[in-house]
Amino acid sequence: MKPHKLNRFVYMLIVLALATLACSGGAAPVAPVSTEPLEAPSDAGNSSDTNNGLSQSERTNLISATVQIYGLFEQNGDLVPGYVGSGTIISPTGLILTNAHVASPASQGDAQNEPDALAIGIVESEDRPAVFSYLAEVKAVDGFLDMAVIQIVSTIDGDSLNSNDLNLSYVKIGDSNQVHVGDHVSIFGFPAIGGETITYTDGNVSGFTAEDPIGDRAWIKTDATISGGNSGGLASNDAAEIIGIPTIASSGANTDITDCRVVQDTNGDGQLTEKDTCIPIGGFINGIRPVNLALPLIKSAQGGQAYVSPYNSGVATADSGGNESIRNFQWYLTDSDGNFTDPVDSYENGVNIIVASFDFSGFTKGQGWSDIWYLNGENLYEGSYTWEGESSGSSYDYLNTTDGSNLPEGTYTVEIYVDNGRGALGSASVDVGSGGSGGVPSKPKGSGVTLFGNIYDADTNKPLADVYVFVLVPGVTYEEWSDNNFPDADVYSYTFTDANGNYQISDELERGKTYTVGSSISEYYDQAGNDLVWTDADPDNYELNIGMSK
Repeated sequence: MKPHKLNRFVYMLIVLALATLACSGGAAPVAPVSTEPLEAPSDAGNSSDTNNGLSQSERTNLISATVQIYGLFEQNGDLVPGYVGSGTIISPTGLILTNAHVASPASQGDAQNEPDALAIGIVESEDRPAVFSYLAEVKAVDGFLDMAVIQIVSTIDGDSLNSNDLNLSYVKIGDSNQVHVGDHVSIFGFPAIGGETITYTDGNVSGFTAEDPIGDRAWIKTDATISGGNSGGLASNDAAEIIGIPTIASSGANTDITDCRVVQDTNGDGQLTEKDTCIPIGGFINGIRPVNLALPLIKSAQGGQAYVSPYNSGVATADSGGNESIRNFQWYLTDSDGNFTDPVDSYENGVNIIVASFDFSGFTKGQGWSDIWYLNGENLYEGSYTWEGESSGSSYDYLNTTDGSNLPEGTYTVEIYVDNGRGALGSASVDVGSGGSGGVPSKPKGSGVTLFGNIYDADTNKPLADVYVFVLVPGVTYEEWSDNNFPDADVYSYTFTDANGNYQISDELERGKTYTVGSSISEYYDQAGNDLVWTDADPDNYELNIGMSK
């Protein structure tokens, strides 16, 4: 099966070259997400001047952490505002939680209104308009939930910056499962009826609304009155924590509707399509998406890993069975007709196409799948497709240039996903080096050890899904990796566990070399074993099971 045409690389280079969309100099490393919770600044809540449970200093911090977002569109070489929304800064490094229809309308099928850039306005004074200071890019988006996480990547002029130097005001993430009817809620944002300055309203939780397949707490209902433009803003409890995102809209008292979007599965078919009733965004908003639903998106954005929604995105594809498996990656050279020739471990300079074959099983014809390509750890391309092959067999994925020019030197990584909310089914990396054309012959298959096993809760023995399982470059210990802030270059291979806690490392481990193998998932302590060596006495397929503790 040929998954898709290779017509994308040059396009990505053009996009990356735009000054107004410049990256910050490096994507987040593919590393375990910290199990430490996001915390509010230490001086929050020091003032005794309270209002509905929030102190003056807490309100000041919440205001400072609420941002205005403009969707920018290129017109005659300039970027001009097309629509406005709100967002909440959830880390001092500029990670922002907002609505999907604010960050990426295309995620809800509205590709025509997908912005060319996102401008971020910071509140410097509560009585003055937000100052547009930064550009951000989408790191994780779920069109079904209407949630997105974006990251500040440059100044408003496109100059790169180090996100670790931002030190922005931010909001601690609360637990929306602990929200109850009658609880007080505070809303911050930039509604259309509030002018250009930050607006505060408050009210109480009036109930909850269920939605399939999310569950009973799909929405938090509130009597707080908010208008369009506040979408993506901040809903806070009296502990100054974000507990949700204002999202659902209904028409105001004058029934005027300025914008109408499909943001809810109104016909109950599990899809967001034109068959659903559009929700008027321009009127008064009276519902909040619980923040707990955003935790997987936040985790993916923090870890630099792709997010795949566990909910149907609106594309009519077959359901994922949850038993998909991808393994045994191998890189190949190709001839002028696109036929495979020799297997390689790396490519020398001068190639314009790289190809990774793999074995697969458990797939369903018509189901959704996606791939993400990285160059030196930076997101290069990602696409979504419909599986057209058999349930098992061999296939391949590849990357090339459209004009025949050489691929840039560096380390390329491909990750493959299916649409069921799991992590990457498999990944593989290869170097494109320097000096001539051709490739470096690969080592014979079966000469190393293939690592597999099960990750489980050490106390309950229950399997753990979506655990990040990693193998570090030979000789690198977990302590060294951690002390250096988890550099991607130190990761030899990684994968995620399936729904039953099973994993398989796609890259073989060379016998006689010293490896570190570990696992990581939020709410559990990282587990890692240093100085692991496999010899000729060990089997080709080696089982390593890991128990994790909270």
